[in-house]
Amino acid sequence: MKPTLQVLNDLERESHKLRQANAQARGLLVEAGEKLRAVLQDEAILAETPMEAWTVMDTVAETMEEVCRRLESAAPTKTPSAAPIPGGPTRQQGQFLAFIREYVMRTYAGVAPTHAEFQRFFNLTPPSVNSMLIRLEQRGFIRRVPHQARAIELTIAPDWIPPLDRPFKF
Repeated sequence: MKPTLQVLNDLERESHKLRQANAQARGLLVEAGEKLRAVLQDEAILAETPMEAWTVMDTVAETMEEVCRRLESAAPTKTPSAAPIPGGPTRQQGQFLAFIREYVMRTYAGVAPTHAEFQRFFNLTPPSVNSMLIRLEQRGFIRRVPHQARAIELTIAPDWIPPLDRPFKF
């Protein structure tokens, strides 16, 4: 029996949610691990901490690092294709889609970026950002809810989204 397009779309959405949750978990673990390592390297705290407690905290930090490595290895690797996918996004559209994906994955609530955040990241004017979002919606790559802030949802297959050309920063 052939799966229907709706079933495939549902599976892709679930897969996207899992990848998003994986990325968020990795981000939280990395941040917590860095904080724990900073505490473990603070001489004033070390002087007041019993050796048994320090050993447990060190073991927890190592375990967190191992979990991050395992989550990273379980994440699908994407190799950017030199040739654009027929019917896929243009280079600039791909960068917008990649920014949306990264932003949603890195925010705790999984919200989309605002127009102002697009403007800052891409150094564009408000009409340019709005025009790009309209084009992405017309091509079926995103879905927006009118009159609702941060209501952008990616509807494109994740494999069609290229990596960002430059590092993502809040």
